[in-house]
Amino acid sequence: MSSGTKKLVVNFSVLNEAQRKQIADKAGAFGYRTVFCDERDEALLQAKDAEVILGMDAALATAGDSLKWISTPSAGVDHFLDILSGTDILLSNASGAYGLTIAEHIVMVTLEMMRRKPEYDQLVREKKWERGLAIHSIHGARITLVGTGDIGSQAAIRLKAFGPASITGVNRLGKNPENLFDKVCTISDIEKVLPETDLLVLSLPSTRETRGLLTKERLQLLPEDAYLVNVGRGDVLDEKALEAMLREERLGGAALDVFEKEPLDDDSTLWNCPRLVLTTHIAGNWTLPYTVEQIVDLFLDDFEAYCEEKPMHNLVDLKAGY
Repeated sequence: MSSGTKKLVVNFSVLNEAQRKQIADKAGAFGYRTVFCDERDEALLQAKDAEVILGMDAALATAGDSLKWISTPSAGVDHFLDILSGTDILLSNASGAYGLTIAEHIVMVTLEMMRRKPEYDQLVREKKWERGLAIHSIHGARITLVGTGDIGSQAAIRLKAFGPASITGVNRLGKNPENLFDKVCTISDIEKVLPETDLLVLSLPSTRETRGLLTKERLQLLPEDAYLVNVGRGDVLDEKALEAMLREERLGGAALDVFEKEPLDDDSTLWNCPRLVLTTHIAGNWTLPYTVEQIVDLFLDDFEAYCEEKPMHNLVDLKAGY
């Protein structure tokens, strides 16, 4: 492998030895020297003369003056946008790596809510033999997926197996990817579909167009026994309004993996909110080996395209925010 004069810095500590070798071999084939830095301080130091960086710490983007491209192993890029705005630095993400794991999370929390798993867990802790809690089913449910990218599409595939009444997609352009959805509407028409939604799933990035999309007024358009799942970004909905609706038993339940402020404060009232399945931003975590494998494959595909001056598949539009 050629030692190369160009430099790639990798700050992604979950990589195994085989994945590190994959990256180093590919980089070496194009004349790049690869430096793996598992610690942040070392990565910031090595980034000073790096042309390419694989890492999710936004501070890496301003650590030196040789950077031409930074690839984040996350799907969300909102923490990079202000920093890179007005620069010539390319930004790519790992959109496409998280659909499977987050779709499985969506199915898991939906079944937990609809089949009253949190309440039954509490009854077991109290040693109460209760069997009569009313449950709901995905079968026959009207599902709305706000966001039809990798996550929304993968969720649609899995939810369809349960026999819902319909699956509606909501996106910016009103397009139906691979005809996975029974119908599709644009974000501007979201108010028309909310009253006909039994399960609302949000998988949106944080952009000017999506922040605050689910206002109090829009949330109140949902049927009284509807369920909501958010696996995108916490700032797309009115968190306080949602909590109030849950406490008032105005919704069947909600499952939140993302929040306006992360981590939640110790005194946040969400920790003990009834009818809420709360997870700590783990739906798309790197603890599933498949996800990390996909991240590496996406990066290597883009790295080859970058070196050969071809279009990169996961290049982010800094103005659009995704």
